[in-house]
Amino acid sequence: MTRGTVIMGVLALLSFAGAMSMRPVPMAPPTFEDTGEALFPDFVDPNAATFLEVKDFDEESAQLTSFSVKLDDGKWVIPSHNDYPADGTEQMGKAAASFIGVNKDVVRSDDPKDHAEFGVVDPEDEAAAEGTRGRRVTIKDASGTNLADVIIGKDVPERPGFKFVRYPGENRVYAVELDPQVSTKFTDWIEDDLLKMESDDIVAVLSNSYSVVEASDEATGEKKTTLEDDNPIYFELSDSGAFGEDGQPSTEWAVAAPPVFGPEGERIDPETWEGEEPLPAPVLAPEGKELNPTKVKQIVGASDRMKIVGVRPRAARLDPFEMRSKGFFLVGEPPRLSLLGNEGEVHLFSNDGVVYTLFFGEVTYATGEALSAGGEDAEPDEQAENARANRYMFVNVGYDPRRDQNPGEPSLDGEPRGQERAEMLAKRFERWYYVIPDSSFTQVHKVPDDFWRDIKE
Repeated sequence: MTRGTVIMGVLALLSFAGAMSMRPVPMAPPTFEDTGEALFPDFVDPNAATFLEVKDFDEESAQLTSFSVKLDDGKWVIPSHNDYPADGTEQMGKAAASFIGVNKDVVRSDDPKDHAEFGVVDPEDEAAAEGTRGRRVTIKDASGTNLADVIIGKDVPERPGFKFVRYPGENRVYAVELDPQVSTKFTDWIEDDLLKMESDDIVAVLSNSYSVVEASDEATGEKKTTLEDDNPIYFELSDSGAFGEDGQPSTEWAVAAPPVFGPEGERIDPETWEGEEPLPAPVLAPEGKELNPTKVKQIVGASDRMKIVGVRPRAARLDPFEMRSKGFFLVGEPPRLSLLGNEGEVHLFSNDGVVYTLFFGEVTYATGEALSAGGEDAEPDEQAENARANRYMFVNVGYDPRRDQNPGEPSLDGEPRGQERAEMLAKRFERWYYVIPDSSFTQVHKVPDDFWRDIKE
């Protein structure tokens, strides 16, 4: 090879290298900074929201939780709780408004590897590490169109009021100023006034704190249901003989005999009764004791303020097996069946003839969503972590025209009364078993000794 040939070869290589250095090289696309744009540009009217769903991951129970509320045929219901009626207008307004006008403050990352650090991993991601999942909030309009759909992550360090967020299915993470007014507490979405009663309208109370005992007949093997401590005590408001500050006669609770009514609905006066069968007599106070009317007032007041912490759907036709699992029993033969609660019952008689009967059943130690909505594995025992006793309650409402102090009186200010109110309430309660806090149960459920106090000298 001549010297000239070598020189020509070197020059050719240098030319090729120069040409390669000038060839266009693929570059990573520049990050599009959409800072300042609306997070949900099409969501401008909070009244357009008719559906809300929140999915979260409960680290303590290691379970995905879901809560939803929707407007169904003009009424708010909670699908995640078997379509229990919701008082949703105010709560939905708050939730919707908190997502309107939210802007993308700054893009923080386009790398999916950063999702765990920002806490915006999808809550349904089963492979996610502890503490990395976010909360997914979805809001839709009546047509099912998404108004908002976002995974909300951790707070932004050193920026109070800011959170990391991302759209589901997308990688980009934003820091936004957001205060999501989204409650997933069942009790925040339901009607506060469960029984729809006024304590001032209750004029009589019957308390019976029996216990149900199931046993088998030794001779026949047939199951029998008996009651222990079946001691009903009846109370009525009566004229105390004094006058209140308004100058009107005051009333006080007193032990009374359960009333007996004649064929025309008239109350029979024991002093003029001439029938062969004796009329019921009032329960007598133990020796040295007198009635403590405060205990009766406590029953009425606690019933008026009754709160619930959970609901369970009830079959359209009462199912004895379903009832027994919650501590309620049907005894007798059709058509004369009686309902019992294994921890007794309380009757509240209103002056418009509406009669409430509260039956108390089994204890449940469920927590979280299992407490509020039920479902599989909803009944852990009392040894479970964070277990707290709550109790099943069955509500029955009827109308007794003989107790209506103003029969035929029309509704007042549009509020139903008497038979109309009883029918409305019966429809309200007919689909549900309720779960009440143990604190409510202990205030309403009284054993006979609770009603007496020492006579003051």
